[in-house]
Amino acid sequence: MNEHEIDDQDLTSSSPVDPASLQQPDPSLCPECQGVGAVASGETCPVCEGTGKATGRTGGG
Repeated sequence: MNEHEIDDQDLTSSSPVDPASLQQPDPSLCPECQGVGAVASGETCPVCEGTGKATGRTGGG
């Protein structure tokens, strides 16, 4: 390896059964309630309005 190259071999999971590789969020689910449709207090999720699906209003900016 040259001095200007970056060694990134250990940065990705090589095992498909590695639990860390399964923790990627599903982009089709609401990021607030994770698809449940309600927040922890039991109220309807204010982001997806109870649908559990991602909306165009989610995201930072």
